[in-house]
Amino acid sequence: MAKNPPTHHGSFPVTRWSMVLALREGGNLSAGRLALDELCKIYWGPIYSYARFQGLSPADAEDLTQSFFSFVLEKALFTSADASLGKMRNYLLTAFGRHIKHWQRQATALKRGGGKEILSIEASQAEDELAIQAPDHRTPEAIYQRMCALRIIEATVDQLAREQEDAGKKEQFQLLRPRLDPTLAGSGNDAELAVRLGMTHDAVRQSISRLRKRFREIMRELVAGTLASPTDESVQEELTALRNALVSRD
Repeated sequence: MAKNPPTHHGSFPVTRWSMVLALREGGNLSAGRLALDELCKIYWGPIYSYARFQGLSPADAEDLTQSFFSFVLEKALFTSADASLGKMRNYLLTAFGRHIKHWQRQATALKRGGGKEILSIEASQAEDELAIQAPDHRTPEAIYQRMCALRIIEATVDQLAREQEDAGKKEQFQLLRPRLDPTLAGSGNDAELAVRLGMTHDAVRQSISRLRKRFREIMRELVAGTLASPTDESVQEELTALRNALVSRD
């Protein structure tokens, strides 16, 4: 995350995608690059999964994903990016589709990542995640959308964990983390957690409630950062779309 909070304008901070688009206009290069790095970390796995479910081998999928994000990080992808396109996940998917077609026309494997280390994520990790997915008949596009939703959730939990660690509540968060899922409310585990944490039953419930509230706030901020022009309505629509992507079997 950025060390300095982005400047706020209206209901939402300046979004990550807005900062990325500003790169082509000679804006804040360091902030724009940091924003782009963060977005790439979210979308690396979904892009890789899309390539794999298009029938590409793990090696070819890794080559294409690495070369694609090398292109993204060099700003070339955004030199003609139109803010009206709206959603980063859809924009990247369309661009990656063109990247695959270009690769297929070349009929030669690209050098892995162009000799660059794009992100810390390893392809083996992404491949392991795909291996544990339940088999279904969804399209590569639907699987990509599901992976995007999972990455947003993962990024949200990671940021919340960092905040709790900074507040000296790392161990407490580790115990309460499974309770971020509201469907677990009333599961009867609060009393056991209270004993383990040395807290009252009510204090545990209040802590869980605060964590869930902060989780929702962080997720809204992250989702807003993937929209070119976020509004309350558009962010809620995107949250709904991501939620639907998690449960859809189409």
